[in-house]
Amino acid sequence: ERSALWDKLHEWGSTELAKTITDLKGFYVKSGQVISSRVDLFPEQYILKLATLQDSMPPIDSALVRAVVSRELLEGEPLDTLFASFDDKPLGSASIAQVHAATLVDGRRVAIKVQRPAEEPKLRADVANLKLFAKRIRGLLPVDYYLVFSELERALEDELDFRAEAQAMEKIHATIAHRPNGEVSAPPLLVPRPIPGLVSRRVLVMEFVEGIPLSRLAERMQDRGVSSDSPEARLVGSKLLAALTESYARMIFGNGFFQGDAHPGNIFVLPDATGFALIDCGQVKQLASSKRLLLAELMLTIRSLGNLLQAEASMPVGVNYSAAADSEFGRQIRATAALVRQFGVETSSSDRIEADNALAAIALLLFGPTTLKALPGGYSTQELSKTSPLREVASFPQDLVMLGRATILIKGLAARLRVSWNLSEQWAESCEQALVCGVDGCYRVPVYAAKPAAVGPEMRAQRPKFREVLRMLRAWAKGKAVEVTPGPVRRAFARRALKSLELKEDENPTAPTKTDV
Repeated sequence: ERSALWDKLHEWGSTELAKTITDLKGFYVKSGQVISSRVDLFPEQYILKLATLQDSMPPIDSALVRAVVSRELLEGEPLDTLFASFDDKPLGSASIAQVHAATLVDGRRVAIKVQRPAEEPKLRADVANLKLFAKRIRGLLPVDYYLVFSELERALEDELDFRAEAQAMEKIHATIAHRPNGEVSAPPLLVPRPIPGLVSRRVLVMEFVEGIPLSRLAERMQDRGVSSDSPEARLVGSKLLAALTESYARMIFGNGFFQGDAHPGNIFVLPDATGFALIDCGQVKQLASSKRLLLAELMLTIRSLGNLLQAEASMPVGVNYSAAADSEFGRQIRATAALVRQFGVETSSSDRIEADNALAAIALLLFGPTTLKALPGGYSTQELSKTSPLREVASFPQDLVMLGRATILIKGLAARLRVSWNLSEQWAESCEQALVCGVDGCYRVPVYAAKPAAVGPEMRAQRPKFREVLRMLRAWAKGKAVEVTPGPVRRAFARRALKSLELKEDENPTAPTKTDV
């Protein structure tokens, strides 16, 4: 009876909150998007209701969209000057812009991102109000949201200028195709590229990505009679999480330039789940080389501490390390705390031992194993708990807000998929590569600024590499096989693949990819 009462309350609260945010629009939509990705914190009713904010906001009139595109790209000329077709029904509509499919006169299928007219001043006013409100309630919440909204205000400058986003798309497209040591590697995700010359401050024409957003995947699976708990769904989820995690490892520890808004509306699942795409590069952040290397060192330290905590079955996880200050346990906590302190994070405690416990607990909460039941100093693993280490934070550097957001989004996705995940373990190899390469990196020129591929006569003089042709043939054959394979056979293959993954995890008990089922 009590559970039914809470469900009824959550149903009412989530409906009212979604309605209020939809009415307010602007920057409040982004806040709702973050909540909808935190399945590990909020009741299911809030997750489902607010998920519509990711790409299903009320659209603007198509006639107005056409007028904006004509003015921004064609100096008022008719759309058929450039486009053979233009779909009036948007593919998705969010807080800042909506996206339409179109076909260029040369036959290329493209997606057109169009900024909502007159939305910029409203967004700026929303952020100013949120900052004012956050400043007045400082100390009442576990995180200083004034700093959070200040950083999001900075990111909004680039997000409102699609020319900056086009440049970010090119950077991220190149970055995730390389490991942090500069080695060329198949990108874990597809990132669409802008169409050269068809970008303005308010209109962005980009490559078209065929697929469905992650936010609509459960609904699509239901239509096909596939349960979200089926081996197929779990296998796709595990592959997506691995792809997203590896992409962020390459962005953060390669060039230090990363996308900070990977909510489910911005992640696409390609047809037949043959791959994934990251479609929005509006919110980005550049880490300084010194911070990038410090973060790499911190990740390796967190991995060691996390493994130690998991191995110390005889020692209560929440024990205060001062009781065993000379132990490896205590040394690891102090080392972790020292690195976190170098980022500029400060706690409200003046006691060094309590402060070290809190800083180490925060690091584990953000980047460590999700299987830990408690944290150093007895802190809770629940972010909104009264004993959350986040409540001890007195100062958090604004530079790390976007990094924290990216981390939270990945953790939220892992929780949605019911998968245990340890970012410090997953990122360890990339961190080691970054530290070996040092401040200057393993390549003098960033990968996104490297010499472009040959074109014209020079390109014709080059013969295609057999390895590249073979890779293309394999991808084509894989897609055709999925297309013609009956559903029961696909599910049998999925069960076998999932079993194989679980057997590998059993061979490595510290592996963070084991599915919690």
